[in-house]
Amino acid sequence: MRFAGDLHDIQGHTLHVIKLKAALAHRLVRTDPDQAVSELEDIRQLTSHTIEETRTLAYARRRLNLPAELENAKRLCQAAGIDVTTEVADGSGTNPHELLAQVLREATTNLLRHASPAHVTITAGPDRLEITNDGVSGERAPLRGLARLRERLEASGGTLSVRHAPPTFTVAARIHPPLASTPAGTEQ
Repeated sequence: MRFAGDLHDIQGHTLHVIKLKAALAHRLVRTDPDQAVSELEDIRQLTSHTIEETRTLAYARRRLNLPAELENAKRLCQAAGIDVTTEVADGSGTNPHELLAQVLREATTNLLRHASPAHVTITAGPDRLEITNDGVSGERAPLRGLARLRERLEASGGTLSVRHAPPTFTVAARIHPPLASTPAGTEQ
């Protein structure tokens, strides 16, 4: 089940980006051929990268990284004409949990597929992530990918919440640090 979910995340996300970039290249081919060629080169690179990520997943070596996913989310939103604000807390040397990167990837894919936002705000820290977009209607699509990630976060001692208040939609994830063990006979 986890493999299938990860495969969906890798390929679903990239295929949607390729679809957006192909539509953009199609619009630009007559008005700005150089930019159209650049978009087509991005599609080629995305395809190569996705093939490599799929291989990595198949051989159980896949790891996402939050700073790279933040940059990717910004580029994707901007390519789709969406204004993006990112706020990144100082991690002071700590590595954000990999599941936060997966939540960001899923939330970005969802907002590109199911919403029409003008603005997206992404707030991230070593133990938390929040993505808000302002482009949802009254109807809410099923949250299959986020539901799987919620289960994985909870299994890792974290939480994932969704707030739907049209026109905004917010996905918030938090990883709770493990409790320190207390020596016998002492109080916390």
